[in-house]
Amino acid sequence: MHVIFDNLNALVIGGVVVMVILSMQMRVAEINIEETANYMVKRQGVDLATWMEDDLMSLGLNIDKSAEVPFINPVDSAGITVAFEFMQDSINTTVSPPDTIRITTRYDLVSTGTTEVDGENVNIYAVQRRQRLDGGPWMDAGRSPGILSHFRIDMLNRDAVPISNPAGVAATNPDSIQNTRVRFTLVTPFGTNRSTLSRIYYGSTLMISQ
Repeated sequence: MHVIFDNLNALVIGGVVVMVILSMQMRVAEINIEETANYMVKRQGVDLATWMEDDLMSLGLNIDKSAEVPFINPVDSAGITVAFEFMQDSINTTVSPPDTIRITTRYDLVSTGTTEVDGENVNIYAVQRRQRLDGGPWMDAGRSPGILSHFRIDMLNRDAVPISNPAGVAATNPDSIQNTRVRFTLVTPFGTNRSTLSRIYYGSTLMISQ
């Protein structure tokens, strides 16, 4: 009888040990998934911020702003920017006379579906980047990851206050528009029930080329 009880105790203890090991392995797997997701979304956020900053810092470059406005008003819907178009001129000084090429860049926000974040279904998007030279055909020139839950571009005055109808204001007083402000939010592409990071927020104010 003692042998039977000893065997049962050993089975129970063994079962508990196996369950603890399996639980630990599952948690380690969840931690690895969370770390991978966090790294991915942070890396994608940095990449997106970098090329958008490069673009927007060149807005109006080499353009006489007293003669034309180097952007079209951002198109907003439900608090997010769904389209934005802006220009710069590239000057080729290797020829005489120097040749000026108009580069127009356009951002379009495109839906990529929905995802669950903190128990809530949210719409997610990608920024489609296109360019054209001297009024030629639009060409695809990059795309953000399709995990944006928020995207907003504002035109600001010298006090960093958003301006309504900035293109109209700039046509009258070019110096009234001093900066662009870009803000976006990325959600993690995948995660676990215990994920601590579900969104990455980015914001920057960039001076317009003078």
